[in-house]
Amino acid sequence: MLTPETDSQFAETCREEGINPAEAARSVANGTMVFLRSEASKHMENFKPLLVGTGTRPKISGLIGLGPRDTDRHAIVDTMSVILAARPDAVMDLTTNPEGVALRTDLKEIMGVPLGACLTYDLFTDPRRRMSRAEFLERFEAGLATGVDYVLVHMGITPAISEAMKKSTRIVPTTSRGGGLIDRYMRIQHCDNPLIEHLDGIIEICRRREVVLDLGDIFRSACTADAANDELKWMELRLLAQLRAEILRGGVQVLCESGGHIPLHLIPELIPAYKEALGGAPLWLAGPMVIDNAVTLDQVVNTLGILAAGQWGGDMFASITHNEHYAMPTAPDTAEAIRFARVAITALELARGKESETTRQRAMGQSRRRNSWAEQAELALYPDLADQAFIREGLKDGAPCTICGKYCPLVIVHKDDEKPVTASAVQPLPVIDRED
Repeated sequence: MLTPETDSQFAETCREEGINPAEAARSVANGTMVFLRSEASKHMENFKPLLVGTGTRPKISGLIGLGPRDTDRHAIVDTMSVILAARPDAVMDLTTNPEGVALRTDLKEIMGVPLGACLTYDLFTDPRRRMSRAEFLERFEAGLATGVDYVLVHMGITPAISEAMKKSTRIVPTTSRGGGLIDRYMRIQHCDNPLIEHLDGIIEICRRREVVLDLGDIFRSACTADAANDELKWMELRLLAQLRAEILRGGVQVLCESGGHIPLHLIPELIPAYKEALGGAPLWLAGPMVIDNAVTLDQVVNTLGILAAGQWGGDMFASITHNEHYAMPTAPDTAEAIRFARVAITALELARGKESETTRQRAMGQSRRRNSWAEQAELALYPDLADQAFIREGLKDGAPCTICGKYCPLVIVHKDDEKPVTASAVQPLPVIDRED
């Protein structure tokens, strides 16, 4: 069990979250919170561990990776600074070709935040080659050797659930690459899901390396019409709940994935139900995507889903880009998606009454009242972007913006006890930690 007395990184992470370290340690032990930091990350300089779960601030996981035909891993490494500047709390590599292991080795040196990987893609892309237990576990551990902090695997499918999928009334049977790969492997090899069959070995490896197991969901709804009354999803949830309990007993932390396409009015019903079915496990969500047809605007749809699901049990959210359903995103695409998600999470923190966020927003209002562009940039979610915008427009402290000009109500209207707004009226504001 994590102990704040002997683990200074854990204690510091709790302090930054504003939660009691002893209570957080109990939450990690009972599975309602996870601490993302592998054994390999403990000894890295400038690594920032992460707490995810009930009672913590919502987090953003940036999604990156190489597609099946992409082999230039240096293209991702060279552009990671663009993504990291958007401040993801964690990063998940979803590479679907053999370059994944080498890519994660390169990324680990520069990341500074928890790094996840989907080992389902590493293990099941060649379905015609039957793996022995020894080979399977050897390849599984090789995928963790790069120092990843959490590992995404798709355990929520068995031959019986696969048969149910074929008979389902769903429009889209599954939107999960990992689930599709395992389904194909089981059919060709006439076997059970190896991730379940060899679970004891997986637990031993993850416990030794202090890696969090991330249970990917195969049957998240792929369109809003599939979200309600979906027995296939509940079959998966019941299976994952059983596996989660076994993994926790084995001394390994568990994160659970969900999300998909869920219309706005069903989020208050379904997200808490998913979390309850999974025993209160920390829930990280791809979406929810609240409409299906916002092609080229899916980063906006994701933002709306975060705002809704963040109020009903979502703990970490994926960076869904504008081209989610039709093209591999670029680094700027992913950075934009992270920034959109950061807006939603900031709104959630303000709605929850977090003192630092309330203070920051009030200070922003005061800065706007005084036309203090320097202060507004400092208080902005992304100060560099605000600075660039204000400089580009030629804005000067105390002077109005270019929308109203000389008709600016901040200049021509003032209260009886208030001096006219001028540059000299600008007063320094309290220092606020933007990362809080």
